[in-house]
Amino acid sequence: MTNWITSVVDNDYVTKRASGIIANQMAAKSVSSVGFRQLYYPRMYAKQLQEVGKDTRREYLEAMLGSVLPGDMVIVQYPLWTNSTEFELEFVNYLKDNRQAKVVALVWDIISWVQDNRERDYTGDASLWMLNKYDLVIAANEKMITRLHDEGGVTSAMIPMHLTDFVYHGPLAAKQFKRELYYVSTGIDPALIDEYPTNIPINFIGPDNSVGEVPDYIHLLGPMDSNDIPRHLDGGFGLLYYAQNSGYKGMHRYGEYNNPMKLSLYLASGIPVVTLANTAHARWIKERGIGLVIDSLSDIETAINGVSEAEYYRMIANIKPFQSAVSSGFFAKSAALEAISYVNLGIQTRGDKKGE
Repeated sequence: MTNWITSVVDNDYVTKRASGIIANQMAAKSVSSVGFRQLYYPRMYAKQLQEVGKDTRREYLEAMLGSVLPGDMVIVQYPLWTNSTEFELEFVNYLKDNRQAKVVALVWDIISWVQDNRERDYTGDASLWMLNKYDLVIAANEKMITRLHDEGGVTSAMIPMHLTDFVYHGPLAAKQFKRELYYVSTGIDPALIDEYPTNIPINFIGPDNSVGEVPDYIHLLGPMDSNDIPRHLDGGFGLLYYAQNSGYKGMHRYGEYNNPMKLSLYLASGIPVVTLANTAHARWIKERGIGLVIDSLSDIETAINGVSEAEYYRMIANIKPFQSAVSSGFFAKSAALEAISYVNLGIQTRGDKKGE
């Protein structure tokens, strides 16, 4: 019996810049170090998959998944980033029905909730009901589990991952006490700059093509490869925030539930964070003394100005164990091993949950 994890293959630019692909590949590599084999597949898009037809898609599945044997367990990193509901359904059905494998969804994003913030019934959305095809769902955290069950209609057993990893073994800058912020994004959203309420310096890392002129306290550092970022974060705080008027209509609320890769990148870099009080990690951040928790973005100036130099360096010290954990792939490895315990052995190490 073999344990597998899917791993998407994309071009070099996307592999170094897109958070969803970075998370996928980091998790696959981490989990392979605890005995899993990687199931590589090239990233394909909905238009191509539609054009080739069902018979050719079946050939793709046979080529990609033919090594999986009955009784094997496959962690499917979800979504597959194809934007094709039809193919993603064929993918999981092929594993279950043709390969007779046990399937686990490692959920990175719920696309319906990224794109939509309306109060409506989401249980008929493919990004949610498809999770009921899986024997186990690894969700972001306990708060996300509750939403998946209550609003998404997910009834599969679920366990939390707690944090996303940001695997990093490169150099780090010495940390300086300074009252400024970093914000890392796949693309800098002009709406965030519009909503930024203070003149405390903030350094934006990411493509900024859609950003016009900015005040002198806003520094646009441009895009960087993901593994180049930690060594540039030499102090200050990492901001966790999604603009209320983002181009992705659901992102602001979604930020209350997800495991932001930003959070793990800041921890791997060794800097404390600033987050809203309604996010899934706010209580943990406050209790562990690794950052600041604010009720709204308008509170950020008062919060940062209230931190003394001694308090700042205590936060830096408090981060160390979590910095080591996310940098080494601890959370992906732990979740994968717990999935083995649950799916293959029937052992519930933390108890399966269905949103209770």
